[in-house]
Amino acid sequence: MSRTSKTLDELRREIDGIDDSLHDLIMRRTELVAAIGAAKTGGPTFRPGREAAILRRLLKRHSGKFPREVLVRLWREIISAFLRMQGAFSVAVASDGPDLLPLVREEYGSSTPIASFRTAGQALGALREGSASLAVLPLPQEVEERPWWPMLLGNDESRPFIAARLPFAMPGQPAAEALVVARVEQAETGEDRSFIGLETTDTVSRSSLKDAFAKTDLPVSFAASWQDAGHQGWLHLVEIDGYVAPDDPRLARLATAVGAGAREIRQIGGYAVPVSSALMGGDARG
Repeated sequence: MSRTSKTLDELRREIDGIDDSLHDLIMRRTELVAAIGAAKTGGPTFRPGREAAILRRLLKRHSGKFPREVLVRLWREIISAFLRMQGAFSVAVASDGPDLLPLVREEYGSSTPIASFRTAGQALGALREGSASLAVLPLPQEVEERPWWPMLLGNDESRPFIAARLPFAMPGQPAAEALVVARVEQAETGEDRSFIGLETTDTVSRSSLKDAFAKTDLPVSFAASWQDAGHQGWLHLVEIDGYVAPDDPRLARLATAVGAGAREIRQIGGYAVPVSSALMGGDARG
């Protein structure tokens, strides 16, 4: 055996040893997840804030030639597999907009059950009735004939929340983007955006709405308004740059700043801000 082939054999044996170590660690992680599940007294298994923290940490410590997008894909498969281990986990996706199926598959793994629904309302219905763990829906637009986000407003204690934004980590400009809705309240991660829903009895322009939020020290990054033909008031969705807790005192002051009969002001979720394209090694997002 030549010196070159012997060196290659040694390198390959070292790789085999690393593969065994990786496998051992995956099996150990499985045991820990099972122990955490046994110690829980309830609560959601889907924790998008925790998932975001894991991926941010790994990407910040990553070095070498191994592609970052592949690193993310590996961990997304691992995280999704453990979600399915802890109980039934499936995704409802709306098809009345951009094609979100590839995005869902990238985010939630190759083996996660995915059901496609003709409308966002039907996907949300699957979430509400319990046949889906979460719903993936198109990003809201400033002007829409029939938006889905008003379904998150109201006093229903079983209503779901906006929980994540997809894709979370991807180099360059994504082909499609979406919001994830689930029965889990937003968790603060340090880099977040929150959504506020409210109703006004009178018409309020988006610019006036943004000014009112600014006076309450709530920086707006997006706002949409909608009036149902059978409804007297207007409904508004406002995205805030930063985390806003459901009991944030600024929300109590907001009704005065908005005026126009503002009511039903509440936090309806939010998301961990996707990692920057620079961290992923791609072109800047638009």
